[in-house]
Amino acid sequence: MRRIIHTGACLLLMVCLVACSVFPNKGPNGEPRRTDEYTLNSERRDLYQRILKNPASFRVNSPNEYTLTATVNVSHENGTDLITYEILINEVQVPMDNVIQSFTLNSSMINNINASELLISNVHNTHETSLDPDNEPLGLSLSRGYTLKPETEIDSNIIHAYEDMYIKISYGPKEDRTEDYFHLKAEPSSEALEYMKVWSEDE
Repeated sequence: MRRIIHTGACLLLMVCLVACSVFPNKGPNGEPRRTDEYTLNSERRDLYQRILKNPASFRVNSPNEYTLTATVNVSHENGTDLITYEILINEVQVPMDNVIQSFTLNSSMINNINASELLISNVHNTHETSLDPDNEPLGLSLSRGYTLKPETEIDSNIIHAYEDMYIKISYGPKEDRTEDYFHLKAEPSSEALEYMKVWSEDE
């Protein structure tokens, strides 16, 4: 009996080793493993240095290759106010391999939210996400919610800053990578507009 169990265990191990050797880099839907050098630190450094030294290089409109939209919403959850930002790539016109999305906000927003970092990115993904005009997924989004400080602690200048989003989209093969930079005004939801009314009235 012990010999049968030992033989079965050996066979199972061999099957696992063969499977791992045949499909070593595939994600759950067959996506290849990322081999690029993008990291959260490199995205942070790239975006912040560009904002500081070359703000004019940010585009304000979607490119021809895809549509990029940005939205902002405010909701009330568990006794706190949450402000949530989202970017969406869709209507792609060209193949976009290994799409990396990152964004940050107007730097003054750090005074209005309970967070140590404004940047968010999908760079932590272990496998590539690619978009193609003729295949799913039809789009790719990235979002983050930030807890707003109590209204008594919020700077009234939030009304001038909360829509600002600095976005980086990169895609393509490693040897021919496209990097697009945008400074967009996020489209506010009706809830966000209602929340901001108190500072609009103070203007």
